[in-house]
Amino acid sequence: MRLPELIDPLLCAAKGRHWQGKLALGRLGRLADMIVNPAEDEVEIDLRFHRDGRTPVVTGHVRAGLKVACQRCLEPVDIAVDQAVSLGLVTSLDEGALLPEDYEPLLIGQGRIRLADIVEDELILAIPPIPRHERCEMCEIRKDTLERPNPFAVLADLKTKT
Repeated sequence: MRLPELIDPLLCAAKGRHWQGKLALGRLGRLADMIVNPAEDEVEIDLRFHRDGRTPVVTGHVRAGLKVACQRCLEPVDIAVDQAVSLGLVTSLDEGALLPEDYEPLLIGQGRIRLADIVEDELILAIPPIPRHERCEMCEIRKDTLERPNPFAVLADLKTKT
């Protein structure tokens, strides 16, 4: 099934729409700036729009393999994302405060939004704040380089002796 570009989330919830498919990571502009592999991979989407009582919600999963730059060595780090989605559709912050605990608010206006924006937000939230390898040779080499004695330490010693 082809995923739609634009959806009306409230109408989708009212009709019980279920969207499954794949989306190229390169189509997610904000995410593409954060990852190393935007043109290579896809995100797998399984989102169900429905009502939980009177509350319109989106539940499901987004799954992707992301490569981000290690903040220690700047080499790619693989991150496997299997993010559960549990969003309550709200049109105001006041409505968001009234959502059941199980749901995070998704603030929507009236009308249509990009389905890809929901997916992109979930993937961005799944990226660690400081991505890094747990153990890697390059990280260890850089750590050793940083621990070398400062060549200007001799100058500091001369300054204190005078």
